Amino acid sequence: MRTTKRKNKIPAPFGGLAKRGYKGTNVLQNISKVLTTILNNASKTVHKQRLVSDAASVVIKAASLRSSIHGARKRMKRGKSRRQIARVLEGLDLNKVEDETNSILRIDAKKRFGGQIIDAAIDIHEIPYHGGPNEDKKEIGRDKQKDGTTKFHMIATIYLIGKKRKRFTLAVTFVPLGTTKRAIVQTLLYLLRGCGIKVRILLLDKGFYSIEVVRLLMRLNIGFIMPMRGNRLKKKKGCYKTTYLMKSAKDGKPISQLVAAVSVIKYNRGKRFKHHGAMQLCFITGGIDFSLHKIAEFYRKRFGIESSYKLDKSIRPRTSSRNPAIRMFLFNAALLMQNFWVVVKQVFCKRICRASERMITLRDFADLLLHQIRIRYGEKVVIGT
Repeated sequence: MRTTKRKNKIPAPFGGLAKRGYKGTNVLQNISKVLTTILNNASKTVHKQRLVSDAASVVIKAASLRSSIHGARKRMKRGKSRRQIARVLEGLDLNKVEDETNSILRIDAKKRFGGQIIDAAIDIHEIPYHGGPNEDKKEIGRDKQKDGTTKFHMIATIYLIGKKRKRFTLAVTFVPLGTTKRAIVQTLLYLLRGCGIKVRILLLDKGFYSIEVVRLLMRLNIGFIMPMRGNRLKKKKGCYKTTYLMKSAKDGKPISQLVAAVSVIKYNRGKRFKHHGAMQLCFITGGIDFSLHKIAEFYRKRFGIESSYKLDKSIRPRTSSRNPAIRMFLFNAALLMQNFWVVVKQVFCKRICRASERMITLRDFADLLLHQIRIRYGEKVVIGT
């Protein structure tokens, strides 16, 4: 029987990568094209295409260097000035930045995962902020103190939990002050519906622990696993499954919801965090049929989001701007670059050992983009030039 090699099909906006080969110029062109599309469609004013293209390149360089826009631009020999590039970013509209980013993610997700039933996880990213609001008080969210502040720009994302550590960001939304957790979950699930994707199991952290979220997922017939706020179940020798009555108050009236609860006892031998002895994990679940130990092991997949968040933070351009649209755009730029890196690994490192020198890390990917930008725009290497 004659066999043919399987072709790796990469959907838009990552198309052409497998056909042309893994070259820095092609990778840079694809990422620059995506960011240029967002800048063109989300800007309040019309700019020349050369200016927008230079702005996208400077953002990519800032992400690769983990620096600000000014720091990335000042040693470039060619290209528009820092002030012109800053003017492009200052003219962005927050809602349009979100819509354009989701449109790009929707195109890729629809061709890659359309019609599939997937497992997903939701998380809220808190970007520390110091100072007053830019225009509206609702721009800034509040939470526990971190990095010397209780003020944050909050952005919620939903991730695909795939096999072999495949984690794609499928949708993103800005979270204004006062937005309920139910509204966040409903918005992200609505964005997934536009991609033709159905969610089988949703993994949530304890920040989403509320009756309204549970009722929403039950109504949509979506399975979920969510840790309790505090271990509210009795600790016994073994694992067990029971029911738990959630209680809360809405508009001054008490409400309650009966849910399935699971208590899992994990015995550690110091492999993680050097904690010895038994540890109780309490979850509320719905719409799943797993063994008790498998529930705890399956929920561990959600912690891949924390790793993705750290990677996203490592290539996010720095800024001191008070404009939430600029902060949202820079966050989305890092997010799209990370998605692109996952695609590159899928195509070119599919059968390579993770310890191999040919394995492309995110840092290698960023250095590749930085090298190509320096070739295109030049770099001042002499002091005083």
